[in-house]
Amino acid sequence: MSLIDALLLELEIPTPIQKIDFPGVDLQIKREDLNHPTVQGNKWRKLKYNLLHYLEGNYKGVVSFGGAFSNHIYATAAACEKLDIPCKLFLRGYALDDHNPTIRFIRESGAEIELLTPSAYRQKTERPFSKLLTDKNYYVIPEGGTNELGIKGAKELGEEILDQSVVAPDYVCVAAGTGGTAIGLIQAFANVKTKVLVFSSLKGDFLNEIIQENVGEAYYQLKTEYHMGGYGKFNRELVDFCNAFKEVHDVRLDPVYTGKMMYGINNMINENYFNSRDKVVVIHTGGMQGVEGFNYRYGEKLGRLEYFF
Repeated sequence: MSLIDALLLELEIPTPIQKIDFPGVDLQIKREDLNHPTVQGNKWRKLKYNLLHYLEGNYKGVVSFGGAFSNHIYATAAACEKLDIPCKLFLRGYALDDHNPTIRFIRESGAEIELLTPSAYRQKTERPFSKLLTDKNYYVIPEGGTNELGIKGAKELGEEILDQSVVAPDYVCVAAGTGGTAIGLIQAFANVKTKVLVFSSLKGDFLNEIIQENVGEAYYQLKTEYHMGGYGKFNRELVDFCNAFKEVHDVRLDPVYTGKMMYGINNMINENYFNSRDKVVVIHTGGMQGVEGFNYRYGEKLGRLEYFF
């Protein structure tokens, strides 16, 4: 057990793999949404070694970045509070909405918030801004937690699935934003005949370049058909699908990542992409804090994700 695992005693790892009744395929869900109530899902996997690195050093505090409803900044604030780490979060935008449930949680965690305009945010990794943070002895975790240490934690998730499986899955499915979790999983399954299907929540196929830089021509496929118009884009069909999935399978989905992924998998099953002998493991990457934010922003327009509360 690592120092981080010892400090976060309430972590539930390994997370269970749950059978889901879908005709025509052996579908199972890796329930990363159950590993922790606030430092949840793949965000914990990507934070683990970053926070361990921080604790082994002599830093002033942790700095990271994200949007005002970001799962990553929420989990980072929660983890830093539990580990008594000073935390400063740079958020993209012009003004803070203190009624935003994510912002409210971050403030309650004790993290410091500073706004960056969209143009300044795009330059966050460039000098002189990055040098200023380094000179002040902050440990910087990139947006989404995707760096070498984040990928290392995500790779452990794949290895955990192999440890829990009598036979390696034919497919592993994961939603993607910055791509770090997908890269770690692809690395974990590199030596077995498991194809990783990466469901992008962003419009376009630029994630291919990011993934290939880290894994080469590995056995994976980027699925770009189910982003619903791009990151943060939704429609009533997706909302209805998430609510129906919760009602039938008693598994909550978030509308940014896992909802779109499961919508895509359901469509692929209906189109006979998989055969009846295929074992398909779907990663539920958590992010359930985003449901409250979704309802806050879009509930009146698109219909609430009403089964979640």
